[in-house]
Amino acid sequence: MHARPSEPDALYAAAVAEWRGRRRGEAIKLLDEALRLEPDFAAALCMGGYMLGECGKPGPALRFYRRALELDASLTVAHLNAGKLLFAEQRFAEALVSFEAATALAPDDADAWSSRAGALRELGRLEESVEAARRALLLRHDFPEAAVNLGNALLKLDRAEEALDAYHKASVVAPRSGSALCGQALALRSLGRFSEALAKFEAAEALGGREAKAGKGCLMLTLGDFERGLQGYEARWLKGKSLGEALGTRFETWRGPGRAGERVLVLNDHGLGDTIQFFRYLPVMKAAGVEPAFACPPRLRRLLLSKANVRFADSPTEEFEAQIAISSLPYAFRTRLDTIPAAVPYLAAEPPLREMWARRIGLAGFKIGVVWQGNPDPEADRARSMPLQAFAPLAEIAGVRLISLQKGLGEEQLPLLPPSMRVETLGPDFDDGPDAFVDTAAAITSLDLVVTCDTSIAHLAGALAAPVWVALKRDAEWRWLTGRSDSPWYPTMRLFRQSQRGVWSNVFEAMAREIAAIVSRRDAPRVVSMPCSLGELIDKITILRIKAERIREEEKLANVRRELTPLERLADEHGAAEPSINFLTDRLAAVNTRLWDIEDAIRTCEREGDFGPSFVRLARSVYGENDARAALKRAINAFANSALIEEKSYA
Repeated sequence: MHARPSEPDALYAAAVAEWRGRRRGEAIKLLDEALRLEPDFAAALCMGGYMLGECGKPGPALRFYRRALELDASLTVAHLNAGKLLFAEQRFAEALVSFEAATALAPDDADAWSSRAGALRELGRLEESVEAARRALLLRHDFPEAAVNLGNALLKLDRAEEALDAYHKASVVAPRSGSALCGQALALRSLGRFSEALAKFEAAEALGGREAKAGKGCLMLTLGDFERGLQGYEARWLKGKSLGEALGTRFETWRGPGRAGERVLVLNDHGLGDTIQFFRYLPVMKAAGVEPAFACPPRLRRLLLSKANVRFADSPTEEFEAQIAISSLPYAFRTRLDTIPAAVPYLAAEPPLREMWARRIGLAGFKIGVVWQGNPDPEADRARSMPLQAFAPLAEIAGVRLISLQKGLGEEQLPLLPPSMRVETLGPDFDDGPDAFVDTAAAITSLDLVVTCDTSIAHLAGALAAPVWVALKRDAEWRWLTGRSDSPWYPTMRLFRQSQRGVWSNVFEAMAREIAAIVSRRDAPRVVSMPCSLGELIDKITILRIKAERIREEEKLANVRRELTPLERLADEHGAAEPSINFLTDRLAAVNTRLWDIEDAIRTCEREGDFGPSFVRLARSVYGENDARAALKRAINAFANSALIEEKSYA
């Protein structure tokens, strides 16, 4: 038997040897004894930090590294390992400081440069990340982690071809690297090479990569395969954690409607745009007999309550039977491309704010709200944004007013515009309160069109049922599918896609051509003539008369009267005043009045979440009233000897 060493240096050396021999317990005892004898032993403290980190104790490990560096700031390994622990805890700015110290002390250390590249990427300093990763690869050519870091930064810079090459080099050295395979898949998807991307995702998934499963899900969603896509999307990660780890699992996961009265906690798992997009499912849950409570970001509560009667979860101790992330609701409802609940509007602007912003914006010109900059978070896709000057083709159209809806990052571009390009702003008080988008929603109702990059304002305008055009980069996010100019999520939305990566000119030139045509038509308002039966004409007139009686907003009322007057004149010219037809007209007006009242009552039930017997009775009554309406129109047509007869047919 060897004698146990008693000097600190010898104890430290023995501890290192025991650790390398995988005899961890003995190694820890030896190191503890070395530090008991010499508490300021910097190398031993550094080794202690490493041991603690390997044992899953990052906090104590960091304390050991800091103390070691206080004693000896030249310990490169302490800087490097501390940085890696900080990186794992997503303390990226602190990690970068450690990695910078390591590269300064050891400029030929490839691991330090690669680690520095990773931290720079997380902080959004992408060009510097590329430079650091390339430095690591110059020092060590067969370094797959550095090649993956290089690919990650290049992909964020929308340089997919270069990223694909970097990931391929990583795979050559490490063919079973899930990160390299997944990176190749993401780059291939970005390049539109979908079948190749799918193969790489599946290869990475076979190695057990959760990220690959989520990436494959997003690819399937992009291609319109919601069945496989939404299943894969459930494997998504949030800030480096699985969905369950990020949100917590206090209750079982909700799997979809089935039990009436089930109390379900809906958790928020993404940004504001995603929340607005998937909020449509909360009323659907209520209609299915579920009692949802939404853990809503405080900033969005006021906006989301504008139309839907939804309860928010306020107490952290409240008990529920199940929980679900809001972005998982499409999966729970087994949504398919043709079953997306796309009824809009499901949000509304507050009437007082709508009136205030209508006065400020005014009626002059063709008014376009513009947004050019998305989320500044480094994890967001920066290639979705464009410079404000890309909107110049729209500003050049006579009669067009560009009105900024941009808040925060991006506003600094406004004073840099050339004198020939004017973009109006709505003042410092525009959406400057604690409630997100309440002023924006109100302003949108006074605009003729919203033109935006792929950001939360696109979802807001779509949810308000406002005309909105979205400028998309060439490889748009999954929710916009591929090769389509419409969105199944938002009926009033149009999509304009880049034809060349990183080039926005074709997008805004196409928009400008269409807007110019719209504006020219506005200079000469037109009325379209179409053949119709007298019954159809009188039906339209009775509805307009109800609107004239019940609408209070002067601008809307003026539009109703402008439409009603010529139609009444036309009906009189074709015999509507004859007693037999006039009698039927009165009956038809009564039916349409009842239908108006029924619809009001149904909307009240929906707002209050009342889908009981009253709601069912009202919904069923619509069928009977519409049958009576069709019969009266047919009778009018018979008396008028109409050449056109409306037909109905039911399953």
